[in-house]
Amino acid sequence: MTVTEINARKSLSQFTGNLVGDHCCLAILRFFGAHPNSRFSELAIIHAVDENGSRARVRMALMQLADKGIIKADTENDTNLFLLTKEEPGRQLVIDLSRLDWRLWQLLLEPT
Repeated sequence: MTVTEINARKSLSQFTGNLVGDHCCLAILRFFGAHPNSRFSELAIIHAVDENGSRARVRMALMQLADKGIIKADTENDTNLFLLTKEEPGRQLVIDLSRLDWRLWQLLLEPT
């Protein structure tokens, strides 16, 4: 592992460790990192990240991330839309998280 990979893993591990508690939150963060300039309805996010039929967990994770300020909620035509925060460094860390290759992603998920 290179020094850059180690530093990236440290900062991303701290970020994810401090802000998220489950894999559902991480899936939402990866989703928004892949689409950093887009807004999505709750239903679109649920369909994009829900693999186990657990809509309630996705909703709870969305609210948790919104409460922490990583995802912002906006209302348009009585529909709640969610978007990635514009605040740095959180925004860049989410984008970096989405760019991890599979090997680094697995290392990040390992307990330390």
